[in-house]
Amino acid sequence: MPDPSAADLRAPAVLAALADLGLGRVDVLDEVGSTNEHLTAAVARQGRAPGPDRPWGDLSLVLAGHQSAGRGRLDRVWTTEPGTALTFSVLLRPADPRGRPLPTRHFPWLTLLMASAVVDALDGLAGTGARIKWPNDVLVDGRKVAGLLAGLVLDEQRPPAVVLGTGINVAQEHPPVATATSVRRATGRAVERASVLRAVLGAFVPLYRQLCADPSAVGPDGPLRARITGRMETLGRAVRAELPGGAAPVTGTATGLGEHGGLLVREASGAAREVTAGDVVHLRPAPDPRGTD
Repeated sequence: MPDPSAADLRAPAVLAALADLGLGRVDVLDEVGSTNEHLTAAVARQGRAPGPDRPWGDLSLVLAGHQSAGRGRLDRVWTTEPGTALTFSVLLRPADPRGRPLPTRHFPWLTLLMASAVVDALDGLAGTGARIKWPNDVLVDGRKVAGLLAGLVLDEQRPPAVVLGTGINVAQEHPPVATATSVRRATGRAVERASVLRAVLGAFVPLYRQLCADPSAVGPDGPLRARITGRMETLGRAVRAELPGGAAPVTGTATGLGEHGGLLVREASGAAREVTAGDVVHLRPAPDPRGTD
């Protein structure tokens, strides 16, 4: 049975690898309700009453051996058996090389950059063939292997920041729902959580720094946008986007990403819509990239 603690994540070699990435503060917890909620509350407390603790600077990280009350989009519960998932949250304070904060309109790209890092990490470690489902899921063979959730952190003393949480199913033998999977179940390979952590953050940090250095990298012809779209399963598919607030859903073909990471959908009428928030359902299988003979 997997170790329910975070002993594997606080091993000296793991912490040294994280330090080499230039992360900020790193807290490793055996168990927490939600890494996102824990980190958001910790940042808020320190903002109200600065103390002797290390500050929560850019790229600070909270890791948990077990997350007992995690939640995803639309307040959905995200829980796993102890010791089988990798759950972490990272604090992002994006700024350009001169220290000027990036406008919040760039923030939606952060989730997509992390999703692309998860895809690369899982493919590199286990050959999963993972793909991104807009806006914040990673799929293997059409089933969810990872979910991401970002939240805005407001502090009167500092510019807005983002807490970006990631949960990856690593070792579950029997995921609780048929629409989910794990690295072990999908590939039959045993992969260590610490290896996944190092691979994901090792892929994400350079992408994040590239965005901060040059936000045009997510522009129409930018390399970061191309990197994301090249890893997406949603594009080219018939989709239904369920919108917040009870608005009528948008149905059509997903054709690309908008200026700020929204999903572009071409309706049957030919009208183009940009969905910036919503829950997307894939309505037909993705086209086979190999084509037909």
